[in-house]
This record gives sequence, C-alpha cells and structure tokens, in this order.
Amino acid sequence: MHVKQQPIRFAAVLAASILWLVAAIPVAAVDTLTPTPFAATLAAGASTTVNKTLSLDGLPARADIIVAIDTTGSMGTPIAQAQADATNLCNTVKASIPGARFAAVDFEDYPTMPSGTAGDTPYLLLTPGFISDCTAFSTAIGTMTADGGGDDPEAYNRAFFEAYSDAAYALPPAAGGRDPLASQFLVVLGDATPHSATGFAPCVNAPPDDFGRDGVAGGGDDLTTAATIGGLVTNNITLLMIRYTTGGVSVLLPCYQAMAAATGGTAVDGSGAGTIGPFIVANAKLVPYTADLKVSAACPITFSFNPAFPTGSLTGPQVIPFVETITAPTAVGNYTCTITAETTPGGPTAAVETVNVTVVPAAPATLDLLPDTATNVVDAQHCVTATVKDAFGNVTPGITVDFSVAPPTFRTPPSGTAVTDASGQATFCYSSALPGGDVISAFADTNGNTTQEADEPGDTATKTWVLGSSTEGCKVTYGGRITAANGDKATFGGNAKAAGPKGQEEFQDHGPAMDMNVHSIDVQAVLCSADGLSASIFGTATIDGTGSVDYRIDVTDQGEPGSSDTYQIRLSNGYDSGLQTLVGGNVQIHKVKTAHAAPAAAAKTETVHAAPAGAKAKVAAAAAAKPKHTATAPVPAVTPADDAKSHRNQKPDRTPKAH
Repeated sequence: MHVKQQPIRFAAVLAASILWLVAAIPVAAVDTLTPTPFAATLAAGASTTVNKTLSLDGLPARADIIVAIDTTGSMGTPIAQAQADATNLCNTVKASIPGARFAAVDFEDYPTMPSGTAGDTPYLLLTPGFISDCTAFSTAIGTMTADGGGDDPEAYNRAFFEAYSDAAYALPPAAGGRDPLASQFLVVLGDATPHSATGFAPCVNAPPDDFGRDGVAGGGDDLTTAATIGGLVTNNITLLMIRYTTGGVSVLLPCYQAMAAATGGTAVDGSGAGTIGPFIVANAKLVPYTADLKVSAACPITFSFNPAFPTGSLTGPQVIPFVETITAPTAVGNYTCTITAETTPGGPTAAVETVNVTVVPAAPATLDLLPDTATNVVDAQHCVTATVKDAFGNVTPGITVDFSVAPPTFRTPPSGTAVTDASGQATFCYSSALPGGDVISAFADTNGNTTQEADEPGDTATKTWVLGSSTEGCKVTYGGRITAANGDKATFGGNAKAAGPKGQEEFQDHGPAMDMNVHSIDVQAVLCSADGLSASIFGTATIDGTGSVDYRIDVTDQGEPGSSDTYQIRLSNGYDSGLQTLVGGNVQIHKVKTAHAAPAAAAKTETVHAAPAGAKAKVAAAAAAKPKHTATAPVPAVTPADDAKSHRNQKPDRTPKAH
C-alpha cells in the first residue's frame, strides 16, 4: 500500500499478536506402538499373532516453515518486545513439532513498478535456507524494517514463487535445503493483494503482472497469482495467510482465504489474533500423510500386518488397531528387532516396538541312528546313538527315543528308552547271548505312547553278532540233572574241546512244560574263563531229531563233589533252562596248554551221532550218578565233521512242542 510510516522492527507486529495464544499451543502427544516390548518363545519357523495399536498424534515429525512478511510501509505499526516474542514463536511451534525448521523472508514490491520506490525489495531470504535454531531465526526477523511499497498490490506472487524456486531450498537438508520428508508450509503475513490476482475472487485484479526475477515487465518470467499458487500445489507447500488491519487499509480476508484454500491451507484475520503458532500446529494435523511400519535392518524375524501397511491417506490424530504376525527364524537362538512407525511426510516417529523372540527347536523331523552297521562278538556291549533334529536341522534336546531289537531273543536289554541330551543325542546299549543278525529300530516318541506315529521320525541299524575264538586248550565234560526254570526235570551230558572245536551235547527236558530232546549237530566254539571256573559252548542242534537251532551252554565248575556246579542251556527258539545248580552230577573244566595251535585250515568241527532214544535217559542218569573226578558217562563215538565253523549264520528257530 502507499501509506508511508517511519521504519520499524517488524517483528514486534508478529510477536504481540500471538503472545496471548502461546500458552494455547498443545504439546505434541507421544506417538506410540503398543504393546512394547513384546517377548515370545517360538519353535523354529513357527508364528504367533499379537493385537497391536499404532497411535499417531497427526503431527509430522518434521516441518519446514517459510515465514514471509510484507514489510511495506502499511505494515509498520511498532510492537514492543518484537524480537523476544519472535523467538517465542519459534519455540512454541517446536514444542509441538520438534523437528520444525524455519526460514525468514522479507518482501515488498519492485522499484520499477508504476508506484514503486527505489528502496523496494521484491524478495530477500534472510536465513541460509531452513534453520532449526530459534535464536538465529529471531535474529533474522529482527532485521526487518517496514518501508516502501508505493501502490496497493505488492510482490506476493514473488514470495509464492520463491518458496519452491529459491536455490537455497534445493540444497541438501543438512545445508538448509528442503527436507523431502518434512511437511511444507509457507506462512505469509500482510495486508495487500498480489499483482494480477485473477481467478481468486474477491481479490482485486491489480495489473501489471509481477515482474519476476528480472525486475521488468515482460522478459518471459512475469508471475501471476494463478501460476504461483499452482506451483505451491505442485510442490506440496501449504499456504497459510494472516491478514493485518493495523495499517488502516487492508485487503479483504476472503481474498486471502481463496488463495490459501487452493493449496489446502487457510487464512485468518490478524486483528489481535496472531495465531501463527497454533495455526501451523493445527494445519500440520490437516496435512495428508501415510503411515508405514519399518522393521530394523537385517532383522531375521519375519513380520506381517493385517491390515497391511503403508496406510492410505490420513489426516490428524489416528488410532490404528492391527494384527501383527511374528514368524520365528529357523535357527535356534535369541533375537531382538525393532519396528518403527514412519510417516510420509514426516519420517520416523517416536512409535517404536521392541520384539524379543527366543527360538527353540521345532518338532522332531529326522532321526539318524549310528553306526548304520556293526559286528561284535557275543556278550560284548554294542551301542547305537540316535541324533534327533527338526526340519531346519536344529538338534532337539529332551526328546524320548524308543529303541528295540529284533529278534529280541536273549538280547539284553531287548528294548529301552533314552532322552536326547543338549546335542540332540540319545544312546542305547545292549548285548546278545547268541550269534546272529539284529535290526535295531529307534523312533522319537514325541507323544509318549510307545507306538511310532506317522509324524514321529525313526531309523534302523543292523548288527551282526559273531562267536569269539575258542579258548586254546579248553576242554569241558559234564553230566547231571537240574530242575529247569519252567519247573521240569531235565538231564544233560556231553563234552566239548576247543581243538577243532568238537564234541557232543545232549539235553532232555522231561516235561510236562516242555518235553523235548536237544542233540548237537556241531560245536562251533568252546570258551573257558581265565580262572578255569566257567565255560561256554556254542553250536547248532536238532530238537527231537529235526530242524536246527542255535544253542549256548554255560557251565561252572565250583569244585568237588559238584553239588555247587551250575548248568544253563539257551536255544535260539527262546528256550532257557535258566542258570541252575546241579541236583546231581558233575561239571569238569580243563585248560590244557598246547604247544602249537592247529592251522586254521585244518580245524574241523566234530558232529556227534545221536544215541538211540532209549539210551538218552541212561546216559544222563549215569552221568548224574558219577562222583566227582570220575569220567563222565560214555558217549557215542565221534566222527570228524566235513567243515569247521568259526562263525555261523542265523538258523531258523523251531519252537519246542509242549508235552
């Protein structure tokens, strides 16, 4: 306007008008993501869900605010304490928007306008772009003086234009340039209309066009209100305007409102209502934004959200409930990740969730039984180890593993259980009294019902039991009576020599539980203890003259007169007389030293021809009646066998018939 007054410090105008409203500016609420922290223990690869709430106060975390002031003469009414109150303005806005930055712009009109004056400045940026320091901002505001402006319209279009065109705003944010994540505001304080404000009724159309940067009419850079307001819209800058009437003559408030509304902003009357601080805060809540959830870098935990993020366009405070699905990594361990709510514009907020996940092994998926195959001597201990892992290769401690041996006959123990240790391993050991081949089975009994289910992993291993080498010089003779474990009376007699090995063995269970006659086919091994007090005889035999079973005879020689000697026979069909003290008879074990062992190729296994059935009892009875140190009952003549056996294969069992 043309009204001319003495130069003043213009900050006083602004500060006094907002002083009474400073206390009315709300302190920003804290953005939250709850519940936090959240902790869960999950099996590898497993998931859980948790109900979450994201609360946003609607204020951007950052805002870039250009304060452009019409400093022509009509805006010169002095207000005391202007500089201090301008600092207060910055501080109060930053109380709600901590990331706010400010730029100070002084604009008047062009000296070359028809009513311009030589001292007119159409545009002047007083700060090095956007600054965060309220003291520096207040200092820049304090340099403004109100003068010049010889006509009614002023260079408002130039202030609009430079808000998105000044090179200082194109620098990196750290150098004062515009932050692409910040909400953008242009706050214009004045009392006049722009040049050529056509299209914004009831603004008065006041030609000529704004001269632009070259300062003269024409030249291709002249500015209209419609074009520069469009530039603000394109660059997402919200225009806020405050009309002052203290100069006595002023533009109509609806003119300012029309221009601001085109950008999504608004305008207020400045007659004592210096609401710039609350205005920015209030309008920051109106700036559309989207919210997203960002998981910390390199986080091995997988997250998904329902409804999905980012959100659609939001304005103002928001409370967003959602379901968060947390999926554990596949490796056992402890993991911590964070989730941060970010807004665009705005960037990271204070809404941060911490998630702690302890990953334990998943259900057993594999069981590996080792060794796969092995060969051991009868009576030795054999151990297998089961390693249990989940589907991701994690070892699984605390799992019960069931072991079983087939055939179970005279396997000690034939089955068992063990719990996997910290390495996911469980061990089972057993021995066999007879030679033969075994299949060892193991499975992870996760439900504890001792029966393997489809989802319980298992494995098998094979085991071969062989006979040890006969004890050189070992010779056993015996005969007598026992009461078998089944209660039957039984008689026995025989002899065996390690040399060969050879011998004949006879056993008669007289019933009634198991009436049968066992007669040796061959002797495959004769083993004596080092002290000569016990011996074991191995071979194959017929039952009642037919078939073939493996036998093992264990005897002890406890000294004379033989009443403490013991006898036991076990057959591969499951028969076991039990280790019994002789009722009558004698056992003699001899260890004879020989100068040289016969060559292996010359070793023969002797077979014994069965005595007539009627002679069996006589042989046994005669043996039982002999006193210690007397020869055992005579036995049928022995002929050498055609082939010696140092090891034998499993023979089919024949179950004895009950009598």
